[in-house]
Amino acid sequence: MIIDDDSFSLGMPTPMEMLEQHTLLLEGENEQLQHDLSRARKNIAKLVAINHGQAEQIIQLNSKIERLTWDVSRLHVENTELKNKLLSGCSPTWGGKPPEPHHG
Repeated sequence: MIIDDDSFSLGMPTPMEMLEQHTLLLEGENEQLQHDLSRARKNIAKLVAINHGQAEQIIQLNSKIERLTWDVSRLHVENTELKNKLLSGCSPTWGGKPPEPHHG
């Protein structure tokens, strides 16, 4: 904003001229603050939208983590069962047949 300082060219300004000049300065500051406030409100609206989107992503990812945790747990149980079968060896009725008697 261009400040009108022509009235100061003839010497000391009157109190009224000083008040008018101060009013112009305040109007300029007010316009700048209004502009900054408007820009800040737009930025806040964008940040709220971004935050909302991220909150939804967090909910989805937490759901995936829960499912994957259950899957890992189930697979761990299956793995343990398979290891236990391997360590105990084949059952005597492996294949559905009783063991053959030894002839000697």
